[in-house]
Amino acid sequence: MSKPQDDRRSTITIVLGLVFGTILVVMVLQGGMCERYERRMQRQRLMQEYLNSQRK
Repeated sequence: MSKPQDDRRSTITIVLGLVFGTILVVMVLQGGMCERYERRMQRQRLMQEYLNSQRK
C-alpha cells in the first residue's frame, strides 16, 4: 500500500473514534441529567403534597 492511503486510513480511524467517544459521553451525561431532573420533580411533588396536607 502507498503512504498517503495509510495516512488517510489512520486519520479516518482517529476521527471516527473521536466522534464515537463524543457521542458516548454526551449520551451518558444526558442520562445523568434526566435522572437528576426526575428526582428534582419528585421532590417538588412530595413537597407540594406535604404543603397541601398541612393546609387541610
